[in-house]
Amino acid sequence: MFRIFNKKILFGTTLRLTPAAIIPLFNSPNKNDFDNLKTSPKDGPITGWERVRQMFTVNEDDVISLELNNVIQASLFGSFVGVCYGGFLKSKDAYISFLENNQATIFNSTFEAKRKLQDYVTIAFAKGAVRWGWRLFIFTGMYTLIATIISVYRDKNSVLEYVVAGAVTGLLYKANLGLAASLVGAGLGAALSLIAGIVIVGILKISGVSMADIRRSLYKLKEMREEQYNQGVENHAKEKHDNLTKHHDHLVESKGKTKVDEL
Repeated sequence: MFRIFNKKILFGTTLRLTPAAIIPLFNSPNKNDFDNLKTSPKDGPITGWERVRQMFTVNEDDVISLELNNVIQASLFGSFVGVCYGGFLKSKDAYISFLENNQATIFNSTFEAKRKLQDYVTIAFAKGAVRWGWRLFIFTGMYTLIATIISVYRDKNSVLEYVVAGAVTGLLYKANLGLAASLVGAGLGAALSLIAGIVIVGILKISGVSMADIRRSLYKLKEMREEQYNQGVENHAKEKHDNLTKHHDHLVESKGKTKVDEL
């Protein structure tokens, strides 16, 4: 009897822990398997193009949509990675090149040699940062924008938008090198995006959330940071730290308040 009871408990536990979306063995999933993070229900039927138009509109407070905010954040992050990568790569090459090309150069002092080396490395860092920064900014922004538009239009997240975004971005990125290079870029972008899309969609399926939920959570964190910043500025403005204000308060306390008409 106890064995049968233990088997029922084990079977029920396995049933609840098995994601029905990935292993569709059971037709009655647990109620906790559903996504409960959506806070606002749909007001009515809406088409894909209407959702895309809403993505590029602002609300009553002139704030952009959370999808467009996600695209901007991804673009800025890509630009930051490009600046770091290009800057460090070029500065390292410039450092080695300066030492190799100036072994026989006579400087007036060690300070002058170090200053010229620093100037040479700094200029190389700036050139590399600009070269890679704007490229990754456009590449990341284009990829994220295309994937987000397709996801918003279809109102779901799948591997399709990643593959299409990778193919289009790779095609446009290599367009200046000719048709053959563009096709190679499109194929390589689609292949890499397929792998990344499978990994991302698989993680989302296992976790039970959607990409829209992640965008909403990131946008909520952004609003919380802005609220904390505004509160800090407001609280700091209420505090009186400067000596002029303290001196004024001291004079008012010692001599009393005087009306303008009495002056």
